[in-house]
Amino acid sequence: MNNSTFHIVFTDLDGTLLDHHDYSYDLSMPGIALLRGAGIPLVLVSSKTASEMEALRRKLGLAAPFVCENGGGIAFPSEHGKEPRIEAMGMSAAELEARSDLLKRAAGRRIRLITDMDPNEIAALTGLEPEAARKVRERSHSIPFLTADGSSIDLPEVNRLLGREGLAVTRGGRFYHLGTAGVDKGLAVSRILAHYRPDAGEADIVTTGLGDSENDLPMLKAVDRPVLVRKPDGSFLKTDMDVILTEGRGPAGFTEAIFRLFARGA
Repeated sequence: MNNSTFHIVFTDLDGTLLDHHDYSYDLSMPGIALLRGAGIPLVLVSSKTASEMEALRRKLGLAAPFVCENGGGIAFPSEHGKEPRIEAMGMSAAELEARSDLLKRAAGRRIRLITDMDPNEIAALTGLEPEAARKVRERSHSIPFLTADGSSIDLPEVNRLLGREGLAVTRGGRFYHLGTAGVDKGLAVSRILAHYRPDAGEADIVTTGLGDSENDLPMLKAVDRPVLVRKPDGSFLKTDMDVILTEGRGPAGFTEAIFRLFARGA
């Protein structure tokens, strides 16, 4: 690895580092091990809550900060087993939920917030165990939702209307997500870069980002080397960006991209 370069890797979770269906990370482990051996920080970036992500970070043995709720919060791990310090960005989940009528009007249809769903319903929608599904409802910086009839919404139009109110909607692998306008995974990348700047010293920071869904696009636009991971059905998210495309799907694509970019030095 070039000593004048300080690499940071940002990755989405569901459908990228984790299997879309069973949330397994077995196929990601070779890529994670390669990064760990090279001393390259792996920053998890997801729509998941901080408690969900902290549990996964510990299982994977990662020391880097992580980004939760689509950039609504950035967690800086603490030492000695203490809970991570969360840096909040934008409105709280309570403030967003109080503005849900604006979302309904902009979408032009009935919606169901995740806070309206019980753990059993969330488990059926996500494939999670009921106990894990309870953590999904514990929102701090965003509110996942679905339309009541399962139909799609016109994201550009909805965001045009909600932008006037300081709100924005993005879409992940299973849910739409209501959040604060201007607060996204891309903004979180810039904050993480500032965190690592002292560690990099005089070295150039080179960033790599991996994702598969619409809510990953701000992150992919913010990094030097964006990677789109193939979806479970074999397709890719449509984008005009110049990106690296994987042959493998989900976590297999994650490991493929990491080896392609880092196995021989990058």
